[in-house]
Amino acid sequence: MEKRRPLNPMADVFVRYLLGSESNKDILIDFLNAVFSHKGHELVVDLEIRNPFNLTTIQESKESILDIKAKDRNGRWINVEVQVSHEPSYAARSLYYWAKSYTDQLSRGDVYSDLSPSVCINLLDFTLFPELSDFHSCFQITEKDHKEYILTEHLEIHFIELSKLDFTAIPNFETAILRWCYYFKNEGNIQEDTMPVLLKDNPAIEKAHHVYEDFTSDEQLMDMAEAHEKWVKDVNTRLKTARQQGLEQGLEQARIEDAKKMLQEGLDIALICRITGLNEDQIKKLT
Repeated sequence: MEKRRPLNPMADVFVRYLLGSESNKDILIDFLNAVFSHKGHELVVDLEIRNPFNLTTIQESKESILDIKAKDRNGRWINVEVQVSHEPSYAARSLYYWAKSYTDQLSRGDVYSDLSPSVCINLLDFTLFPELSDFHSCFQITEKDHKEYILTEHLEIHFIELSKLDFTAIPNFETAILRWCYYFKNEGNIQEDTMPVLLKDNPAIEKAHHVYEDFTSDEQLMDMAEAHEKWVKDVNTRLKTARQQGLEQGLEQARIEDAKKMLQEGLDIALICRITGLNEDQIKKLT
């Protein structure tokens, strides 16, 4: 038996492989229908994956976002994205991607009536909306004073926050979406007594489990997934460092501006040093 290497089931490359491969289209449909049925929306009968998994393309890609794009039989454009690390501006980013998905439908000469609904599904391993208790939220455009009136069915953005679910005990899996949430949070660490309950009467998740086993036994796929995860971490570290440097530079500039005002008011240099934290030489240069 080939040795399997550990892998976060929400790793970008794996999720793209799992939900974005032509051979796994049935898994994607089952996951989407779990999301849609939880909010009472129309289910997917069949779909076309618009950016199917391609090993070579992903190996050469410098993108940290490996989303899945599909179009179902009824014309809905569906985008699935997974995000592990917390990003405060994620809601705005999701809206931007929805807008891009919506506007990209039209070419020159097309009319607005050609537009179809665009749906974004975001699977998150952090809490984005702490004020909402439900782990699954769906946003649409409604009239401010009449929430029941929806401007259009063309905008639909789902957020699934795994951090709001308790996975410490064996869940009862009341809904299909809970099964998928448990899978994405625990695949690779699922206890033997939980596995039969999770896989019972759900061939799509059972297949997903086997896909994970095959993926983590494949040296090439695992090397690519780990290299991509390392690249993402490196990028995030550089961005964090740049932001911190920017904050420090901003703080330093604010101290200098405060010192200038104090000098204009005639305050003693020693006092200005104590208040601003600048040294005497820095303040003297401002005179």
